[in-house]
Parts: sequence; structure tokens; C-alpha cells
Amino acid sequence: MIKLLIFIVVIAIPTKVFSEQTWQIVTENYPPYFSENLPDNGWLYEITQSALKTQGINSEAEFTTWDRALKLLEKKRKTAILGAFYSLKRNEVFYYSRPLAVAHSGIFKRKESAINFDGTVQSLTPYSIGTEDNAFVSQEFTRNTELAITSTKSLPTSLYLLQQGRIDLVAGTKEVGKYWLEHNNEVDLDKNKIEYLLPDLASHKLYLVVSKSNYRAKEYLQKFNRGIDIIIENGSIAEIMKKHNFSNRKTAEYINFLKEN
Repeated sequence: MIKLLIFIVVIAIPTKVFSEQTWQIVTENYPPYFSENLPDNGWLYEITQSALKTQGINSEAEFTTWDRALKLLEKKRKTAILGAFYSLKRNEVFYYSRPLAVAHSGIFKRKESAINFDGTVQSLTPYSIGTEDNAFVSQEFTRNTELAITSTKSLPTSLYLLQQGRIDLVAGTKEVGKYWLEHNNEVDLDKNKIEYLLPDLASHKLYLVVSKSNYRAKEYLQKFNRGIDIIIENGSIAEIMKKHNFSNRKTAEYINFLKEN
């Protein structure tokens, strides 16, 4: 009888471990999509978490710098990165999930400034431009060696330098920049002094990525993508979007985006 009980305990342990599998997700603070300072780490993290739960997978988030996030995933110390843009270089080392959202890159200026911007990167060459260190704006922006770029530690820092008149423009993510202007805690920003210029320089889809060196990478992403389908169908995404104050129209647009991708 004792031997039988020991056998039952032993075979139950792997099952318990599997059923309580936890993904370690790493990323940077990227509000309004995800941030350690947002409720439930932000709407896109909560959607990711909800999708994984349908597959019996828990998740934990660590917010750090983008460079460190990439290194942690490459060294297999984390399971996945949330919010990666696609690039040919990253495609060599990571597998990508289905697209999860879209971010737009472009230019911020002081409202009082007269800037001759026609939507091209070339029209920016007369100006000094602040951008967060290692931020990706667009391929054309990165390749243009004529631009006068000032690198900063964060997008709020760039926006503060712009507000103070120490640079002419800021290049960064529209949604993130607007969030910081509305909810900034790092530096003293005045949303009434800065505006975003249209058109966008680029748009970028956001993905969950897993290292190709992880032998279970394809399996992981198949489960995650399957989880997204499930929470679309069972209404969980709509509930999450409502919780994060999205309108019915924006929620419907987002669900259609997921279905089409």
C-alpha cells in the first residue's frame, strides 16, 4: 500500500508542474500598451495573460530596458518578449506570434515652432532631433546619416528637452508619447506645449517573440495564438478592453484586427 501511494505521488508531480507552467515575460514600459505602472500591467499584457491562461499557462512580467530584455531572451533566461517590432535582424533569432497591436512612429514639435515637415525623413534634416536611445522609428530614419540626432535615456526625457527648446523635434512612438504627455511622472511636461505631426513616419505591428534557440518555441507560439482565438470567441477580449476604458467602436476594430491577422 505504501509503495502504491509513493508511485501515485511520483507520477502526479510532473502533471502538476506541467499544469502550473509559468511563462516569464520580459519587456520595457510601453504605455498605454503595457507598463508596470498601469492597472494589471496594461491592456495588452492582460490580453496576453488571458490567452495563456486558456492553455493552462500562468505568466509573470518583468519590466526593464529594451536592450536587457533582448539579452535575457537570447540567453533563455526568459520565455518571451512582449511588444517586439518585426525586423529582418530579429527574425534571425526570434519566432514571432500573430500581430497583437499596432504602434505609429513620427515627429513631435513645440506648438509655437514653425517646422517644414512634408512627411518625409529628408525634410527633417535642417532640425535637431531627440530620440530615445536604441528606439526604432523607421528604416528610412535609421539609414539617414544626415539627421542631427540627440540620444536620450527615455522618450519623456526627449520630450522635456523639446519643451525646453534644447532640440527642435522628437522622433518616437505616437501613442507612447501622447500617453507621457498626459500622465508623466518622470519630468515636468506640459501637454499644451507639444503636438504630434501628421503624417506618421511608419507604423509597426507589435508581437510576442520567443527565441529560436528554445526547442519548444514553435509549440509555445502555437498555444499562445490558439489562446488568442479562444478569448476572441468567448468574449474575454471585449471584457478586457471595456475594463481599460476602450469604446465599443475601438474594441470592435481591435477584434477585427486580430481576426484578420
